[in-house]
Amino acid sequence: MKKAVSLILAAIMLLTASLALAKTVEPESTETNGLPGVMVHATVGEYDAQTNTFKVTLYDDDRFAIDNIEKLEVGDTFVAGGWVYKVKEKTETAEGDITVLTENGEEIVFFQVGDEDMIAQSTEDDRRYMHAFAILHLPAAAAIRYEDNSDPEKADAVVTEGLENILKIKAEKEAGSIGFDFYATVITLNENMEIEVIHQDYDVAQ
Repeated sequence: MKKAVSLILAAIMLLTASLALAKTVEPESTETNGLPGVMVHATVGEYDAQTNTFKVTLYDDDRFAIDNIEKLEVGDTFVAGGWVYKVKEKTETAEGDITVLTENGEEIVFFQVGDEDMIAQSTEDDRRYMHAFAILHLPAAAAIRYEDNSDPEKADAVVTEGLENILKIKAEKEAGSIGFDFYATVITLNENMEIEVIHQDYDVAQ
């Protein structure tokens, strides 16, 4: 009896130790300074005619320290795209890309950008994992323009100028598609933090 109790206690201690060793990796935070002149992923939402502003949610790639991803082990968890995943399998290519199979069946590849960071991408649809880092009410610039590069069969973007025309296109896209969603949409702000350009590329959800 004492031996059985000892074995049970030993098993509990081993389980506790393994749980304590498991870790969770989260992406680094994003700063909101330095936005003018930089293209940033954004969901361009409701337009308020009284204030001439769009409600805009800004997104950035989830960036992870290389060391943190290299040290991921089976049983560890990580946050990507706002979701929590647990590592089931992990492989690394000769080029240094790290592929993780999660317990819910998703396959995520981490690849290096710059000297210290990695970003995550789904192998199913090539979407990069992102996080929202700010919700702002941004004015439309007087010369605002929309660049539609969402048709993969067209090499050049179709350019539309003028707020009124852009609002019509926005309504049409929201009625039949994903609208100006952050997966496919980037905006450029001028020095007055006004939306100067809304640019849209192709996305699998369109």
